[in-house]
Amino acid sequence: MNSWNEGYFTKSTYTYGYYRELSPNFMRWCLLIKGIVAPELTEESFHCELGFGQGISANIHAAATPGTYFGTDFNPAHANLANELAKTSKSGAKFFEESFEEFSKREDLPQFDSIGLHGIWSWISAENRRHIMEIARRHLKSGGMLYNSYNCLPGWAPAAPLRELLAIYDRYSGKSGAARGRVEPALKFAEEMIAAKPAYMNLAPNFAKTFDHIKKHDPDYLAHEYLNLDWDLMYFADVSEISQEAKLDFAAAAIPLEAIEKLNFTAQASEFLNKIDNPTVKEQAADYFINRQFRKDIFVRGIRKISPIERIDKILGTRYILMTPAENVPMKFNTYVGEVNLPANYYRSILEFLQEDSYRPKNFNEYLQRNTIKDIRNLIEPIIILVNGNHIMPCQSESAVQLVKKNCERLNAHICERAIFESAINFLASPITGMGVPVNRFQQIFLSQYKNVGKTADELAAKTWQIFYRQGQRLFKDGKAIESPEENISYIKSMAEGFLRVQLPIFEALGL
Repeated sequence: MNSWNEGYFTKSTYTYGYYRELSPNFMRWCLLIKGIVAPELTEESFHCELGFGQGISANIHAAATPGTYFGTDFNPAHANLANELAKTSKSGAKFFEESFEEFSKREDLPQFDSIGLHGIWSWISAENRRHIMEIARRHLKSGGMLYNSYNCLPGWAPAAPLRELLAIYDRYSGKSGAARGRVEPALKFAEEMIAAKPAYMNLAPNFAKTFDHIKKHDPDYLAHEYLNLDWDLMYFADVSEISQEAKLDFAAAAIPLEAIEKLNFTAQASEFLNKIDNPTVKEQAADYFINRQFRKDIFVRGIRKISPIERIDKILGTRYILMTPAENVPMKFNTYVGEVNLPANYYRSILEFLQEDSYRPKNFNEYLQRNTIKDIRNLIEPIIILVNGNHIMPCQSESAVQLVKKNCERLNAHICERAIFESAINFLASPITGMGVPVNRFQQIFLSQYKNVGKTADELAAKTWQIFYRQGQRLFKDGKAIESPEENISYIKSMAEGFLRVQLPIFEALGL
């Protein structure tokens, strides 16, 4: 195509999301629980993100991961922000404003330990997918990891016509410009059609329900996800076959819970799947049982397995950190096979152990020294479940933490300074985990003020109110604006008290 955007929606920038699956440390851990060897993270490591969007994940991981980051995104606004953040953190990241084709032809790229692309594969042309595979073929190390997420079949089959309806309307409506001006007319058109009850809805009863769900999303998100020229749904087997061009084999899902068979399949389903010898056929058949719509796959160039004993030893020997107060972790959660109730006493003892000593990161060898467990294998499942729920996170080595600590401090300080004026980036970089941590605007302002000017809730409230007052902003409580300065300060103080009591100890343990 002649247009530089090649059919991709570029009238607005992408959302400021963060995705832990792109973290090399998280990828490594997902491989570990499957017993697969992953690259060590050292100062000599190289990593790459393709189609990095606003560059939030890329910059957090560049700051918090040992080694050097590369990446490309052909939207100039995206590349502009990504490079600003990289310059601030002094991570040494190199982000380019190039197409995948241009990037694939560069002669100055190193051999990468990991390559990540999130939400890119389904929304680009077949030609661009070939360029991605060429990048992996030429530049992913033996043993290197590639993370790829994409919309898939069979789960998307019933709702795919809805996406096509929105895209077709947009293509032929003559609308142009920013996201909202294009998304809203397309949604209105689809809503009116659904109200007229087309016969297709008899075959796809979830059609209207799916529409009600998607229309709640941000217009910028919907524009990028639904209005692109390209949108290809694939089966896992198709993606696996294409990945073979770069000598990549499917290794694991970047969804820890999928390593626990009984939480994904009924006994009858497991019996059927375990009769299948071919791994590609088995993985594809599993998607039918789950009715999966979106896959998060980690491929490896040259899979090597470790023994079951070494796998357990490494999982238990990894340091973990608690991400939320122990009492706030729910003891039930939903799975593909229904709601699961956790044995509360057992799980609480694990969580309270991790909460000890002001949330200091710990490995489970410490836990075993003071708790008698008949079979240490029984610890593996709780660890996987708690990581899956983002309640605990695997940590980097002490040497890795020291390498990245200053980069994280600089990036986090910059993001917190931005929070004075906007609420765009709601994550900070943790040198402990090598990942992003959710931190909202108020928490960022409190964190910045706590480090620089005030330690008490009264001081934090007064300084924060000054920021909002100068900007002519008011807080809302129960949907109503709080009018008087005294009431605003009182409300902010209550949040500051919660921050000092609950969030601050965790943030300090995470190195924020």
